[in-house]
Amino acid sequence: MGALGKIASRKLNILFTCAGRRVALLEAFRRAMGDLDITGRLLVTDITEASAAFQCADEGLLAPPVGTATYIDELLAICAAHGIGLIIPLTDLDLRSLARHREQFAAAGCEIMIGPPETILLARDKILTSKFLCRIGLRTIRTLSLEQFRLKPFFPCFIKPIRGSASIGTSVLHSEVELNAHLSTFGNLMLLQDYVPGSEYTIDIYRTRDGKVPCVVPRQRLSIRAGEVEKAITVNDAELIEAGVRLGENLDGVWGVVNAQCRRPPGGKAHFFEINPRFGGGAPLAIAAGANLPRYVLEEMLSIPVSAGLDEFTPDLLMLRYDEAVFTHAENPSSLPGYDTPNNR
Repeated sequence: MGALGKIASRKLNILFTCAGRRVALLEAFRRAMGDLDITGRLLVTDITEASAAFQCADEGLLAPPVGTATYIDELLAICAAHGIGLIIPLTDLDLRSLARHREQFAAAGCEIMIGPPETILLARDKILTSKFLCRIGLRTIRTLSLEQFRLKPFFPCFIKPIRGSASIGTSVLHSEVELNAHLSTFGNLMLLQDYVPGSEYTIDIYRTRDGKVPCVVPRQRLSIRAGEVEKAITVNDAELIEAGVRLGENLDGVWGVVNAQCRRPPGGKAHFFEINPRFGGGAPLAIAAGANLPRYVLEEMLSIPVSAGLDEFTPDLLMLRYDEAVFTHAENPSSLPGYDTPNNR
């Protein structure tokens, strides 16, 4: 099965890496596959079977932690053994590794929804992100390295890891004492930004292989838990949609789903500060609002026109996420993460 051309007989097996809790996205892909008359299996990888998506996929597969020497080889072996035609990474963890090896996967008949290494690094390194946003004419938040900040500190400020994820290591700081305490906990690979209060938005963007942006859905983040949106509402906002188009068109070589984050101070314009070249945790809201992101991915795999429309989503759709439980029998309870000491996140 060739990954870069039309899907043979409309059959496609998809692998989602680092799947974690992303059950709603798996279900959205199942629906899109049914709508397009695509057969195939949805597989996921994780480092433990104690993962909701692991239990809800057609098959869950254990993989070594991202960053280990065997990670890519293990994924290539999984793709060969299970006839995987498409890989969709779901966290920031393995984006750079997959980007660096995408040609190797393509040679094995498997495409990855990702971009080239230099563009992925641009999104992952927050200082490069800030420079990119300035270059394409979008307002950003003043961003300084720790060394620059030390020369002329200011408070309050916002601190985050240079290459962070899931809001780990982020905080609003009000004094030098708080700064030093934060650094002692999270290390010195940090950047500092102006603290910009106001409403916060995530913008879901679809970028086609030929660099067009047919879909942009802004959603206002109302409540966030552990770095992931808990309550949000879609907004039909011309400024944010135009910014999403501009941002997507300038992300060279990326295809598929991207999301960007911005904050808008009261009465002001949006200031952008984050780009994630993957499905965001709140993507099910954009999908429920009519932006069928999984379908667009599959349409490109079928080499047919993407059916997205820039204004074809429902505004003011409110998402109120809640916890559901997945129940499964544990063969070896003592091997579960948190068995000896609970995981707190």
